[in-house]
Amino acid sequence: MTINFHTDVETALRAEMVLCGRLLYERGLIVAGDGNLSARLPDGSILITPAGLAKGMLNPEDLVVIDHDGQLIRGSPERQPSSERHLHLFVYRHRPDVMACVHAHPPTAVGATLAGVSLAEPILPEALIALGPIPTAPYARTGTAEMGEAIAPFVADHDAILLAYHGAITYGSSLLQAFHRMEQIEHCARTLLAAHLFGGARPLPPERITELAEIRRAFRAIGRI
Repeated sequence: MTINFHTDVETALRAEMVLCGRLLYERGLIVAGDGNLSARLPDGSILITPAGLAKGMLNPEDLVVIDHDGQLIRGSPERQPSSERHLHLFVYRHRPDVMACVHAHPPTAVGATLAGVSLAEPILPEALIALGPIPTAPYARTGTAEMGEAIAPFVADHDAILLAYHGAITYGSSLLQAFHRMEQIEHCARTLLAAHLFGGARPLPPERITELAEIRRAFRAIGRI
């Protein structure tokens, strides 16, 4: 029996993307038709969620395939690729190691950007190891190439970026890893909000921050994060 590797990988990615869309919705990281997900296919094309549909209620056949210019290659004629595809494509062009991207609207984290509160401060040890500092990219108009320009200073050295007034993008070696990073952004924001309500967060000593940064570098080197 001949096994079509490309077809099997795409089938698995479609199922994983549907799962991650549902998880994003169930965790309150997206609502209605918000958010979008994508993943590289073995031939270099990009599997991506369609525009307009609720990402928590997708079927595998709803997903579409685009090229690196954002043009539709495969999919139902009734489905158009996400309007945020240029944001995803910017990441893929500048991070050949990235295999999947998730864009969502985590409410507490977005609220922090509205208030001008940064999540880049090195306070939470687990977040420092898993994500590193979380920068905030300046506001850019949704669905335009301007969004790629906004994250350009951060994309090479960060795996999670907040988008001011808008949402966040995370990426990694798999859709589940990108989803977990989005989940961690919101958890970090909620924890910092709780600290604020308790009177404010106390920073870690500089030597501990250096120690955590070294742990993160070591974990990245062996593919642990």
